[in-house]
Amino acid sequence: MPKPTVRTSGRHDLILDQLLDAAEGLFARQGVAGTSLSELADAIGLTRTGVYHYVKGKDELLEHLVRGFTLETADKLTDLAGEVSRPADVRLREGVSSMAKRIAEHPRRFRLLLTSEDSFPEAIAKQHRAARRATLDAMITLIDQVKAEGGARPVDTRLAAFALLGVTNWMAFWYQADQVGDRTPQQVADLLTSIALDGVFSQRADSVDSLKGVVALLHEDVDRLSQFVDGPSG
Repeated sequence: MPKPTVRTSGRHDLILDQLLDAAEGLFARQGVAGTSLSELADAIGLTRTGVYHYVKGKDELLEHLVRGFTLETADKLTDLAGEVSRPADVRLREGVSSMAKRIAEHPRRFRLLLTSEDSFPEAIAKQHRAARRATLDAMITLIDQVKAEGGARPVDTRLAAFALLGVTNWMAFWYQADQVGDRTPQQVADLLTSIALDGVFSQRADSVDSLKGVVALLHEDVDRLSQFVDGPSG
């Protein structure tokens, strides 16, 4: 009688990560429908039967990919939006940075989700769409909270939310470790977050001791509000 397979949680997680890595490449090249479970097994040196010790099939692999990015991102931002005892600008910065870091660590995996979502099975697609809506809603809430605390420019909240999400999502298409010097994913994420939030955060805190600086910012805000009210010229 064969000995039962011994699976420690550490080994299970390691093999599952290897399966997810293999799925990234194969799904991206061949599509989900065009990739067989045998190909996934061959890619990491397992038998087809061996794969079933870790996942039930390709749909479960897809669900792991969606959960690891879309659902966890939505949960993180939703939690941050609810932590109203902390300053909103700190929470918004943390949320954008955490999204950027996660994408920098696995750009190909996130790129696959962005480009393959139309081919997801309906049950997974439904989770994916709901999580994306929750992410947008949480981002909007965080920006509104920053505005309510006086820490934001008079930006259009929804457009600002789309802009911040777009900046982080686009990392999946350009980020490569050999193009950012010796910076870690966290360092890159923090730098990108600072650049992105410059268009949202007010600089008044840095100018309170300068009347001229305050007046300049007031003029800037009036100009922005005028553009928003009047709309594009021509």
